[in-house]
Amino acid sequence: MSNVLNFLRLTPDSTLPLYQQIQDNLLQLIDSNLLNTGDPLPSERQLSEVYGVNRMTVRQALDGLVRKGVVDRRQGTGSFVASFKPFTPTVVGFSQRMHEAGMNPSSRLLHREVITPEPLIAHRLHLKPDDRVIMLKRLRLLNDEPLMIETSYLSYGMFPGLMQADVENESLYRVLKNDYGLVVQEAEHTMEPTLPNAYEAYNLGVPMNAPAMLVRVVAYSADNIPIEMSKAVVRGDRCRYFFRVNTRIPIMD
Repeated sequence: MSNVLNFLRLTPDSTLPLYQQIQDNLLQLIDSNLLNTGDPLPSERQLSEVYGVNRMTVRQALDGLVRKGVVDRRQGTGSFVASFKPFTPTVVGFSQRMHEAGMNPSSRLLHREVITPEPLIAHRLHLKPDDRVIMLKRLRLLNDEPLMIETSYLSYGMFPGLMQADVENESLYRVLKNDYGLVVQEAEHTMEPTLPNAYEAYNLGVPMNAPAMLVRVVAYSADNIPIEMSKAVVRGDRCRYFFRVNTRIPIMD
């Protein structure tokens, strides 16, 4: 439990209500396998102390996760992770998807820096606490219209050349393949509704209260090595997600 407490944090620049930020953070821990099905969540008192909010806010966050089927609340025992795991089976990058759709994708580099990652990022990329990562923040455009802001985190030790790579005119995944011989073979995706902050709204050309989609991705190589962790804020008026699920187990209504 103490390990999980180290990953509990709110997003300083988020415009979302505090209870929703808590929900988002707990969902990230579940997506990251820091909390697995059946694991107990920290108590309301612990969550209140770590997040620095009152217990009513914590209870509101947990109530929302219960309604979504993510958390089970057991009388007299506490709250536990339910059998919920979002996943979508696609590993095609943005540029390739858009080219295949007959559109013209492009990118504008907003920021590139070598940083010490937050604990959750280091955990997802299997890095040590003192390892560094390259943060790439790009504005992705479609037919010259801003579509999303994508922030990628990759190991600086593994990919130092990315600090000089042309990630505006070249696909990041193509650079990884050509320069490092690594191909993205599998990816985990999670998606949830969000609102852009002031910086995101300005670069996307939308109001701060405009609906958007927050998409998180962890991309893996064929050897199951995590290559990239990214998050993208996508304009809600310019996106649609299509899923086709193939399973041998009958889908019951």
